[in-house]
Order: sequence, then structure tokens, then C-alpha cells
Amino acid sequence: MISAIHTALSGLAAFGKQIEVVAHNVANLNTEGFKKSRTEFVEVQSGGVLPVVHKDDTSGPTVLRDTGGNPFLIELSNVDLSEESIQQIVAQRSFEANLQTIKTGNSLLGSILDLTK
Repeated sequence: MISAIHTALSGLAAFGKQIEVVAHNVANLNTEGFKKSRTEFVEVQSGGVLPVVHKDDTSGPTVLRDTGGNPFLIELSNVDLSEESIQQIVAQRSFEANLQTIKTGNSLLGSILDLTK
């Protein structure tokens, strides 16, 4: 039972980090040259997961800007809002599932302690 709670806690931390990364990506959606980050989950030997954040160095779209007769190419952010929205929903639901696991584990432990009285 304790290992299930430990695993769910690591899941909460990992998906909390993913929510943070997605929020950072969305906040920089209109920042020229910004490179989005991705969260990868790595299994920990003791149980649970560890979030590892990687920078996605793929190029964003380029646009031609003309300021005072000097046109030049500018690379925009490589953040795709539709992709980030999906990542946010998945992270939120996963966070909620891990939270429910902790609540259930807590309830079971309470029931076990009540039986020993």
C-alpha cells in the first residue's frame, strides 16, 4: 500500500512538472525564436517516475519582416497551441488520477487502522 502511495506521489510531481512545462511553452508562444520543451517520463528503479525536460530544437516557421525598407527573415516560436492544449489535458487528467490513487490509499490505510482497534 505504501509503495502505491509513493508511486502516485511521484506521478503527481511528474505531471505537475509537465503542466509547468506546457504553461511555459504557451506563455512564450509569440516569442520570436523560442524553442519549446517536452517532458519525458523515466521509470525510477525504486518505483515511480522522474520527469526529464528536453528542449525541442526544431525550427519554427519563418516570416519576412520589413522595417523601414530592410526586409529580413525572422524565425518564430516552434510552439503549436493545439499540441500544447492536448498535452495540458493529458497532464491534468493524469494528475487527477494519481491524486485519486492517493486518496484511495489513504482511505484503505484508515480502514486497516480502524480494524486494529
